[in-house]
Amino acid sequence: MTASPLPAVDPAPPRLLSPGSRGALALISAGIGMHAFNDLAIAASLPIALEDLGGLRRLPLLYALYFVAVVAGGLTSAQLRALVGARVLGLGACAAFLAGLGLMAGAGSPAPFLAGRALQGLSDGLIVALCYGLIPELFRQSLLPRVFAVESVVWATAAVLGPLLGGLATEGAGWRVAMLVAAPLAVLFLLCAAAVLEGSRGAPARKLAALLPAGLCLAGAAAIALSPLLPGGALLALPLGLALAALAFRLDGRLAAPFFPGGAFRSGAVGRGTWLILLMPVGHAASQVYLAFALREIWGLSPILVGFIIVTLALSWSGTAFVIGQLRSRAVFEAILRHAPAAQVAGALCIAGALASGTLPLLIAGQVLVGMAFGMSWGPAMQAIMAATPAGERSRTSSFMPSIQTAGSALGAGLAGLVAGATQLVGEVQAGTPAPAVLWLWGSTAAIALLALLAARGMRIGEADGE
Repeated sequence: MTASPLPAVDPAPPRLLSPGSRGALALISAGIGMHAFNDLAIAASLPIALEDLGGLRRLPLLYALYFVAVVAGGLTSAQLRALVGARVLGLGACAAFLAGLGLMAGAGSPAPFLAGRALQGLSDGLIVALCYGLIPELFRQSLLPRVFAVESVVWATAAVLGPLLGGLATEGAGWRVAMLVAAPLAVLFLLCAAAVLEGSRGAPARKLAALLPAGLCLAGAAAIALSPLLPGGALLALPLGLALAALAFRLDGRLAAPFFPGGAFRSGAVGRGTWLILLMPVGHAASQVYLAFALREIWGLSPILVGFIIVTLALSWSGTAFVIGQLRSRAVFEAILRHAPAAQVAGALCIAGALASGTLPLLIAGQVLVGMAFGMSWGPAMQAIMAATPAGERSRTSSFMPSIQTAGSALGAGLAGLVAGATQLVGEVQAGTPAPAVLWLWGSTAAIALLALLAARGMRIGEADGE
């Protein structure tokens, strides 16, 4: 009897820092780190810069432009890669990012500052989508968990170093230098892209007609988010935005290969999950836009302290998500998902009360609660959505949800600007009488979070979509 040959053993199992992987890891980490670090580093400096340029009241517009541009970049990244290749896209997007940094640092008026931030948003969307799309192409399947673990460390490092270095730059050299703190990471990404990326074009491009619904939906979100620029303001923006979004979904339903997930914004599990992922960022946008300004005006905090208070939300989000990820009970998962937005409601009310009364510990508690709400909702919501999505649509659905989240931030920034303008929030806070305005603004945040809670209440993990 002949002995069966032993199975072949790979003498050199793949390693993350092997010569074939270390350059790719540096590329992905630089791209994702550049996005995370820049946002956290300049958050406390943006209101200081706009105030110095005489454009503090354009703060919501600054955020709305950025978020709309991020969505535009994310939606078009795959299309552009298919047209010009990964190398050209990576180098071009990074050059645009550096140009945005230069515009902001050298701005002499609000207009170029806003334009630079929008350019940053577009390049951010392109680069982050490119990086996540490249991960399964540049690394073996067995290395993917370690790659994502490294990127989690990159985010955590950015959360600590971003506010520290951005605050030090603002205090020591002024806000113009703070706008440039992400430049070294951008240069690193540029060098890695030149060395690692080839002209691979990825999947075939969609026909431009297939992207029309996405463009219309983005235009609808932009109409609401950028309502201060429209002649009729809110009176024109809301109906125009809703009409464009409705037209987008109507056209998409007629396509052989739709852009949007089949159950999005309907009554099934996918629809309720989509509403949840949209509404929670809409509610959180008030803090994204105005919290750094309020912390500096009400308590006189330094940019470093402002940055670290802002980042408590991100740290709470990450810590909660880690704990939730260890759970294995479906019943517990569902209970957490159905009640997660309640923590955002409570957090928004804590922040409102803290700003009105000048109680800083209450504000930090509110930040932690809001972070917990996002940490408790994102993973279980995505799990419920994926379970209800047909296997052939899961890739499209999962790639669609981050764009929905960012679109929610854009919508929320525009709505926060409308509420703040109507209540004269900037002037009231600077005059030392913030209570009425902040209660209106963060009270509206709590109301939007209540809508998210209603969407979450009916969600079940493993439920088939009824649509």
